[in-house]
Amino acid sequence: MKKTILVTGGLGFIGSNFVKLLLKKAYNVVVVDNHSYSSNIKNLESVKRKCKIYNIDINSIKVINILKKHKPS
Repeated sequence: MKKTILVTGGLGFIGSNFVKLLLKKAYNVVVVDNHSYSSNIKNLESVKRKCKIYNIDINSIKVINILKKHKPS
């Protein structure tokens, strides 16, 4: 079973490169980013179909629901 990795700030320069690396290593990737500061969806344009991207602040209670949704069985 593939492991699922949560990447916060995955649309920034460092986060997006980390996401691409994890996808190459065959992980399931969930990205949480509030699309502010240096975030840019274009950084993941080539792989956005391979991961799930949420436009949400990490401090939001909604993140808990996202984690429950992607919890492995």
